[in-house]
Amino acid sequence: MQRSVPNASFTKKAGVWHVSFGVHVERSSVAWNAKPGCGVDFGVACSAFVSDEDEPRLMAPSLTEGEKRRLLGLERRKARQISYANKDNQGRYSKRLRRTTNEIAKLKARQAARRLDFTHKLTTDLAKNHGYVGREDLAVKAMTAGAKGTGEDPGTNVAAKAGLNRGILDNIPGERARQLAYKATWYGSADIAVPAPGTSQTCPECHERDPLSREGCGRLFACVHCGYEGHADKVASIEIDRRAGELLARIVVEALVIAGGHPVNSTGRGSRKVTTSQSPRAEGASVNHPQGHGPTASAAA
Repeated sequence: MQRSVPNASFTKKAGVWHVSFGVHVERSSVAWNAKPGCGVDFGVACSAFVSDEDEPRLMAPSLTEGEKRRLLGLERRKARQISYANKDNQGRYSKRLRRTTNEIAKLKARQAARRLDFTHKLTTDLAKNHGYVGREDLAVKAMTAGAKGTGEDPGTNVAAKAGLNRGILDNIPGERARQLAYKATWYGSADIAVPAPGTSQTCPECHERDPLSREGCGRLFACVHCGYEGHADKVASIEIDRRAGELLARIVVEALVIAGGHPVNSTGRGSRKVTTSQSPRAEGASVNHPQGHGPTASAAA
């Protein structure tokens, strides 16, 4: 494998210097790994629930209780120091304020490193051990919009919504989607995003969607049609897996039709990439997998 280093950059984060290299790497094509697929439901109470597992995967708190108290104290101290600098020190920041800012940055960097560690281990395991990984196509920006409102139309439950937003962002769903997209191409898997509405309200037995089957935001799912009961996040992951499998089967059949009814060969000749406009993206779905190395129609079906 040939490599070259075209550039290097030095950055200082939380008082620590880091060096990063840009490296050109020639990667060979990775064939589909032919492993069973899965659906995964990313959440807040349960960080990730995989459809072929019986227990959720939980991310440890990104900060301990002691670290949370220290961070709160440091932020309050910083607010006092900034107020003093603006009122009594002509806007000049003191060395103590800079030390406080540096201590806050160290805690934030530690928190971010713990999030990324869990996320990398999770996404690598999913991509390595599954032929495809179905996930919800989440609009994170809209999900985490504030509820403050305006002076004329003030919002309600603002503090509760702010806490929910922090929980969602602490699980970095956007970063998980980004990592799955590129790791799927490394390990011969497929990253499939499916429409999110109704996944935790659809019964895995009778496939009937009913909001009454899951009232509120509790963990219990109880189908009002067939009586099936289970963990709501497990139910959602099974429905995500079903939708992802159906979408992948349609895309593979469409690719075979484009290729003239013959499976795409190892070089990808005779094929063309199925764009999201050709797949059911209009319904909120997308797929990423190694071009020219998808599963056959019979395997996907």
